[in-house]
Amino acid sequence: MIKNYVVLAFRNLVKDKFYSLINILGLTIGVTCGMLLFLYVADELSYDKYHEKADRIYRIVSYIREPDKINKWTSTQPPLVKTLKQDYPFVESYVRFFGNGRTMFRLGEQKFYEEDVYSTDSTVFDIFTYQFLEGDPKLALSQPGSIVLTEKVAKRFFGKNEAVGKILRTDDTTSYKVTGVIRDVPKNSHFTFNALMSLNSNQRNADGWGGFYINSYLLLSKNADIKKLEAGFPGLYDKYMSSIFKRMGIHITYQMQPLTSIHLYSKFDGENNGDIGYVYTFSAIAFFMLLIASINYMNLATAQSARRAKEVGLRKTMGSLKGALIAQFLTESVLITLISLFASLIMVAALLSFFNQVSGKEIGYLELLSPKFMLIGVAIVVFTGLVSGSYPAFYLSAFEPAQVLKGSFKARGGGFFRKALVVTQFSISMVMLICTWIVYQQLRYMQTKDMGYDRDQVLTIDYQDQQPHDKYNAFRKALLDNPNIQSVATASSPVSNIGGRVIFNVESSTGMKEMAFKPTVIDHDYINTMGMKIVKGRNFSEDSPADTANSVLVNEAAVKRMNWKDPIGKKVMLGTVPADGKNPPPTAQVVGVVRDFHQQSLYNPIEPLIMIYRRSSGVMHIKVKTKNTKETLAYIGQKWQEIYPSRLFEYRFLDQDFESAYQADELRGKIFTAFSALTILIACLGLFGLATFTTEQRVKEIGVRKVLGGSVTSVVLLLSKDFTKLVLFSFPIAIPIAYFSMHKWLQGFTYKTEMNVWIFLGACAVTLVICWLTVIYQSLKAALANPVKSLRSE
Repeated sequence: MIKNYVVLAFRNLVKDKFYSLINILGLTIGVTCGMLLFLYVADELSYDKYHEKADRIYRIVSYIREPDKINKWTSTQPPLVKTLKQDYPFVESYVRFFGNGRTMFRLGEQKFYEEDVYSTDSTVFDIFTYQFLEGDPKLALSQPGSIVLTEKVAKRFFGKNEAVGKILRTDDTTSYKVTGVIRDVPKNSHFTFNALMSLNSNQRNADGWGGFYINSYLLLSKNADIKKLEAGFPGLYDKYMSSIFKRMGIHITYQMQPLTSIHLYSKFDGENNGDIGYVYTFSAIAFFMLLIASINYMNLATAQSARRAKEVGLRKTMGSLKGALIAQFLTESVLITLISLFASLIMVAALLSFFNQVSGKEIGYLELLSPKFMLIGVAIVVFTGLVSGSYPAFYLSAFEPAQVLKGSFKARGGGFFRKALVVTQFSISMVMLICTWIVYQQLRYMQTKDMGYDRDQVLTIDYQDQQPHDKYNAFRKALLDNPNIQSVATASSPVSNIGGRVIFNVESSTGMKEMAFKPTVIDHDYINTMGMKIVKGRNFSEDSPADTANSVLVNEAAVKRMNWKDPIGKKVMLGTVPADGKNPPPTAQVVGVVRDFHQQSLYNPIEPLIMIYRRSSGVMHIKVKTKNTKETLAYIGQKWQEIYPSRLFEYRFLDQDFESAYQADELRGKIFTAFSALTILIACLGLFGLATFTTEQRVKEIGVRKVLGGSVTSVVLLLSKDFTKLVLFSFPIAIPIAYFSMHKWLQGFTYKTEMNVWIFLGACAVTLVICWLTVIYQSLKAALANPVKSLRSE
């Protein structure tokens, strides 16, 4: 019986090649995109789950509540987790990570710079799961001066030779013995590194509760009481921190974050995580693509009801039961789905490398053989094959044989249903078109917004040791001798990543007041080099040595926070006042106000900033002219090697840092756009098939109209009118859905674009044009046909 169903289904597919091709093509595109999006979503949901103890690992984050704001940091004080381990028996272990920043290593005469180098506790490999290629995880970081490298870094340093036992020296001449090599940290990790060093004695034994610079994780025992642990956080403040922060009006508490929820749910300053909203969005897109492809099948199947009516009538007359007819039509839909699924698997395999490139993922081909991927394939067959085939099956099998065979049959109900499906398709397509438009407008807004500084043609060189400071003036003078170099400046951090906060004692209307501000150290050339503006007062002066101790600059946000009417001359103590009041820090005065500029990406608000003057700092900014850039870079490299022969010359352009901050959203935007376009394409395929069928059904009517003098234009308008009405009906459905969806999405941005009415009107116009282009070919073909051929049999 099943064999007969399959044979008959295959014959029907071959018989109606055109409609079968449209259905298979639409389903193939829908299933391919659905599977790729499933792989993306599955990867996003897999973050940090490879750790064997992932369900018991928690990160602690800090909430610092000032009188006028709340700061949310992923960092904590060094003694926090150590204290929790002592106070709570169900805290099995802890680990802390201290960022060392960009670090230069020496191996003999070779020098290497490495990013993402951290110092950590020896318990790191007891808590987290990393695969060791060399060394013993239990002993790897147990001794001071130990370092564990990732496979990529080990190969860079030592090639194919064994790394364990080798000695690396940092640029401050400290020696580290390689005690382990691990596989590269999987990309589906919220936290990655290239090397781990053992904490030195100062970091390990740090007991100060005033500084937040350690990332802290706890390993809890099974069935641990999380609420009991969190209930004890206020007591920590009272016991260890109130003496430091209470007089400033600052209160501190903490939150426990499950490891596996950090990537999708954590939104703290400086983090570049994923977003559960995108997971929901891409899952919805995958569902809608399959839904639209299914709608195509239902539309065309019900539209062809007149063709299949005689078949149904004859089979019922010959004794076929309704259940058998339903089974036959479902078999056809499942067969189409299976063919599409097979084609989709080939397409997914062919497109996976390109998809990884576009999405920034590293999904392997083995994922295509995983049980969860196979399960999604089965789910697609069940959903698309059975759900989309169910309505046509029940609809067609309900025909009365007597009416069909007498020629008095008229299909009822299918027309309204088809119209509803077309409206649904174009409503979904229009929602995605509007959303894509707004997503790209927001991305463009962030990429083109005035940041308050000039990032074009600015080189950044990062150095941290003392040697470059000692020779900075000589290097600066050598660079300025080149006419293609406009200016040179230094700062304590790149302009696009000014982080951290420090307590300053600042003059207020009620006297000196301790408050947290972002600090940065700059020289006198910094403001001009970065194209910033002094809106009040003056800049630091090279001719005023006293500026290093007596003067500071502030930004407009600091003026606003302090409610200063005249900020010039206001006092700022460069440090906190000791509790005993003895040996207070030096007091400086505000000499100028800098126009607000973004200290990080546009995901972060502009914060109050205090700028301190030093003649040189750890980050160098070099403004070069646009012409002869290649020769200018070579000149800078040559002078660097002459003056700093023991150091590598490495640089990056400031606009590259800027672009990297939005890379993740740009990739998501590309994915969203591509799949939105494909969704519209699937809808157009169905509309094209439906227009073709409708035109065929009305060919005699068109012939009569032309014989009676109807013009080509009138025929085209006649055939396009019904579809235009359906698309117009989709507008009042799609616009509110798109508006409220994107309004909510934009709330996640501190700085956001406006949803202009022209976006919605433009989307309506584009949708109409797409509709007309889809049906106009068939309309023109019918209108230009010779009416004699269509009326010959009449």
